[in-house]
Amino acid sequence: MSEAPLEIPMIRVAVVEPGAKGAEGWRTAEIGKAIVFKTEDLNDYRTKNWDSRIYDAMVLIAAVEYCDKAMKRPGFGWARRIELQLPVHDVALWQNPRVMDCIAAALKFLTGDEWILTFTGAKVSADNDFGQQSLFEWGDPGRTITPFSDGLDSRAVSAILAAQGRIDRLIRVRVGSKADDRPVRDRRKVPFLNIPFSVNMKPIGIKESSVRSRGFKFTLLSALAAYLVGTHDVAMPESGQGALGPTLVPTSHGYEDYRNHPRFLRKMQDVFEALFDYSIHFRLPQLWKTKGQTLAEFAAIESSPEEWNKTRSCWQQSRNSSFDKTRRHCGICAACMLRRLSFHSAGISEPIENYIWEDLRSEKFEGGVVPGFTKVTRAMQRYGIAGALHLDHLAEMRSSPLYRARLKRHAWQLAEELQMTTIEAEERLFGLLEQHDREWKAFMKDLGPKSFVAQWLA
Repeated sequence: MSEAPLEIPMIRVAVVEPGAKGAEGWRTAEIGKAIVFKTEDLNDYRTKNWDSRIYDAMVLIAAVEYCDKAMKRPGFGWARRIELQLPVHDVALWQNPRVMDCIAAALKFLTGDEWILTFTGAKVSADNDFGQQSLFEWGDPGRTITPFSDGLDSRAVSAILAAQGRIDRLIRVRVGSKADDRPVRDRRKVPFLNIPFSVNMKPIGIKESSVRSRGFKFTLLSALAAYLVGTHDVAMPESGQGALGPTLVPTSHGYEDYRNHPRFLRKMQDVFEALFDYSIHFRLPQLWKTKGQTLAEFAAIESSPEEWNKTRSCWQQSRNSSFDKTRRHCGICAACMLRRLSFHSAGISEPIENYIWEDLRSEKFEGGVVPGFTKVTRAMQRYGIAGALHLDHLAEMRSSPLYRARLKRHAWQLAEELQMTTIEAEERLFGLLEQHDREWKAFMKDLGPKSFVAQWLA
């Protein structure tokens, strides 16, 4: 007897203009309350290429984030059905089948959810209350856009790109949470300094923490900036392990994370071309290098340790990674473990005060925490085990015959997206995994066979 298919949970969200009401049965996200634009930051996006599509695309980004956070994923399975309705200023354009199909396909590929989009006519002008003069002229194809946050890869790749050419050719687009964390020497008045909108989840709160839609936000904001400047070149900062690792290592639960993968970036190129009739090229300059190699390049350029010590990698919320009124990295999640591996492979010491789990050489999991930390939980241990296993499995892939067919399939897909031969893609991919394997073995040897991390993997 066959089992009944799992029921997919559904949410309906209607984005409405200020003061408007949503239809019955739809959750309302009002512009000005749930989606809040900041005039000063929005003005930083207003070059001579500004038009209503830019504003509507930002509303879409915010609405997608709202939907993603508003509904928890099912305990069994992964997918949700999300119906989203929002007002736009050129309904015919947004309802064009190619535009709608490209957006829905990109979102489904990224999040693993079913997205049903409906566009209605906006009544409020996209130019309401704005009159800022242009910061850039149209037609500057020599510039490069790169998304910029408080992450290690972001800071490192930004410095590497700047060192490879004129620093004024590189435009950083703020995509993280801090108001301004650019390098100290680079705090001149420039556009795209902050995200021009915020998403307010009150009163319902954040129901889902995976927030796979971040990839949609980062790529589309970067593409919008490129269009406004007049360039086609967008350099994404992720290194090889972060871009390819989440899709290479099979998982027993969840859906593969494609947020920095070339296949997703190609889909976002299609979205932008359909919507703006303008080609954007997303590239990953550090795709075939490990995070450790990227950090080593960064350290060879940058003399101040603060530029990497103050970056943020941890996935944990602040309530689980704060001590003595200071936010730290947890030190054991997958992102933290990759960070620590990378510092080790680059030969760079990092203050132990950066982490809650200061000592990974401890024989006991609880023994590795900073003395006085009282929030050690089973859930955090599970996060740590999952992170260590991910990096360990990634290290095994190059030499294990079990993964050979999977790697060849991924290489074929990468070759298609990156316009290279399958043989070249295989060589690059195997080279990346071989380097990761060397770094991981050296890292684990340094921790010692009795460390709690080694015991997890035994």
